[in-house]
Amino acid sequence: MEYRVDVLKNRLPSIRHDIYWNNPVTTCNKCSLCDKVNNDKKDQPWFKFFCYQLVKNLELSEELNSYNNQEERERRCKSLIYWMYDRVERFYKDDVVKNKKKFITALHDVWKKFFEDNEKTDKSYRCNVPQDSEFKNLTDAKKKKIIYDYCWNYNELKRILRLRYYPNCHIYYDYLKDSLSKYKEISEGCSEDEYITQKCLQFCNKADPEDILNSSQCRSIEISPDKKDYIKQQECDTLIKQVVPEVKYETKEVEIPVFTFSDNRAIILILFSLWGIFLTLFLLYK
Repeated sequence: MEYRVDVLKNRLPSIRHDIYWNNPVTTCNKCSLCDKVNNDKKDQPWFKFFCYQLVKNLELSEELNSYNNQEERERRCKSLIYWMYDRVERFYKDDVVKNKKKFITALHDVWKKFFEDNEKTDKSYRCNVPQDSEFKNLTDAKKKKIIYDYCWNYNELKRILRLRYYPNCHIYYDYLKDSLSKYKEISEGCSEDEYITQKCLQFCNKADPEDILNSSQCRSIEISPDKKDYIKQQECDTLIKQVVPEVKYETKEVEIPVFTFSDNRAIILILFSLWGIFLTLFLLYK
């Protein structure tokens, strides 16, 4: 699994950014914002750890956004929001957070202060502060992350899987197959009045993943449940032919031996027969 992630992170932006967000904090110019929140848990190590990571990621996203167009900036900011949702849910499930509402409010305040107080850079490079309602539904946020990740990675997956050869392309093939399955499961249940999945069927509306999966040279078969081993469809077919050789039918004329008097065995048999007749007549004569 680790090798699979190492391969995917080199080309797929959603996975690369998930790794960015989880990197440890080394430098953080605005982490002092975490010390100014109105929360009785602000001095707890777990809160500082999470809050510092959030501020560090806000700084990183601001820097990266300065090199990209508006669409890419929005995708990156969405990725950061969903990363934060996931982290909150993990803390909450492990009972680290006793009051989820206060915890989320504190993080929201930190994000707002970062957006407003940072005057050195253009605000268009910073990730907008999420709406309060977006912080309250972690389950739906996970669904939307799956949809956004699929759409964010689709063009690169399409490019790779249409090449005649690409290193480890079977891993990208398997990833697209898994992502498509999850995407379909979520998007088929969409309704326009749902907040988190509103208009989700419009994402990737020009995509044709089934065509890519069926025509790709990287079609693969997973041969271990932990996704460590794969074999390409073409290689699998070749191995099957080697293990189970093709049955060949060939018609041959079978010669039936013919008994003739030119055969030495026939002469010996005649002699024995005559000798038997002679002995029989001799005995009868006596």
